[in-house]
Amino acid sequence: MNVWGVIKRGFMYYPGQVALIHGDQQVTYREFEVQINKLANVFRGLGLEKGDAVSVLGENSVMVLAAQYALIKSGLVWAPLNFRNHPNEHAHYLNNAEAKAVVLQGQFAQGIASIRDQLTSCRHFIVHGGECEGMLSYDDQMDQAGDEPFDAGVDENDVLCILHTSGTTGKAKGVVHTQKNWLIMTMMIQSLLDIRKTDVALYIAPTNHGSGLLVGPHLVMGVKNVLVSHMDLDFILRLIQTEKVTTMWLAPTIIYFLLAYPGIRDYDFSNLRNLCYSSAPMSVEKIKEAIDVFGNHFNQTYGLVECPMISNLEVEEHLVDGRPEQVKRLGSAGREIILTDVRVVDDQGRDVKTGETGEIIVRSPLVMQEYWKNPEATAQTLKDGWLYTGDMGSLDEAGYLFIADRKKDMIITGGYNVYPKEVEDVIFKHPAVFEAAVIGVPDEIWGESVKACVVLKPGLEATEEEIIALCKENLASYKKPKSVDFIDALPKNLTGKVLKSQLREKYWQGRERRV
Repeated sequence: MNVWGVIKRGFMYYPGQVALIHGDQQVTYREFEVQINKLANVFRGLGLEKGDAVSVLGENSVMVLAAQYALIKSGLVWAPLNFRNHPNEHAHYLNNAEAKAVVLQGQFAQGIASIRDQLTSCRHFIVHGGECEGMLSYDDQMDQAGDEPFDAGVDENDVLCILHTSGTTGKAKGVVHTQKNWLIMTMMIQSLLDIRKTDVALYIAPTNHGSGLLVGPHLVMGVKNVLVSHMDLDFILRLIQTEKVTTMWLAPTIIYFLLAYPGIRDYDFSNLRNLCYSSAPMSVEKIKEAIDVFGNHFNQTYGLVECPMISNLEVEEHLVDGRPEQVKRLGSAGREIILTDVRVVDDQGRDVKTGETGEIIVRSPLVMQEYWKNPEATAQTLKDGWLYTGDMGSLDEAGYLFIADRKKDMIITGGYNVYPKEVEDVIFKHPAVFEAAVIGVPDEIWGESVKACVVLKPGLEATEEEIIALCKENLASYKKPKSVDFIDALPKNLTGKVLKSQLREKYWQGRERRV
């Protein structure tokens, strides 16, 4: 069995149903399958063979999803690119994945053209919605291609994709997932969200990452999928109403922007069933505010590129008026999902006691196969059948997982460990705070000291003294920030994760050590 063997159900059962909406464009399941088959034949006609990597570069669109599923169906390896990256970064990812071709939107053609001489394996460039010398026209190639399906002999152990890590702690690595990984995940999500054929899924974040995990499970059920390619909050809110959206995935940052939007309570969210969030933790205060605005439809998943789903906090577990321990669990990442084992261990790999902090490790059929052509990194991360996540956390007596922070983000000040998330959660209690990130900066006496970088809500004010005093009231003295920087925005990657390495850079620049 392979991924297409499951996803094809939606195409078989609901050929006349609308599969995708993007702006004025509507595509039925029958029309979408024709596009997928044609593009698979385009790849075949270019001489690409099963196992060859092909990159896709573009914002949310029908073309981007057609390319992804044509690759998955034909046994080629999907190696998506982040459209926000610099062309030189594209060169690194293309060469690292050994991509033989790239399918791209016209607005990115000049950027790719500028790095052609740096590419070591890429020979075919197919551009959609524009022209560029030396590149093939997507429309011409599709017009000439047949739409007959062919059997590529795809096996569950074949490589499905090479996804690159977010690079929040260093150079991005290629993560290899198999057809089996993706097949099991597709079925898990379908069951977890209780996806129905009457659902309508909205994709605001790029489908080449977090939100894209929901596409396949919704295709299985013949669901309408609505794509958004620009961040216009008023447009998105109206779309939720007019399309009667039931399901969407949001990074916490997007939730924050929506909560701060004027007149947010005037919109109708009555059709929502599943409002999924992940990629970064949310404070309990923000979750309570979000539930008050959108209703109790929130579903949190904790995972990482190496294992996209590890634990889940279901809708029924988002209790704002429950017992104290239940309300506290709003700040957790839920409990391990089916077929998954989660442990928290010390530096020697021994289980720590309930409530104690250690490194989160996981055993699951969703764990990556390896880091692409990086055996040293693979050996450091996969040990005795367990994935060492690099995330620090703890388990309570009921098995709820509380994320402390990335292991590399932990601050050691005067010999004491400070986990930034704990401090950030307190800072979020200030009514003027929109976002916050806590980092360690050099300190000649203590080694590191705690610094808070804070983004304020428009029109509101706060002082350094207020933020520090708030933390002093709620935390041990060594955990409170020694200083606060007020900034316009936090640097983030495609999925909304804060790039703390960039925040730290200016403070540690020129120093031999970074901790």
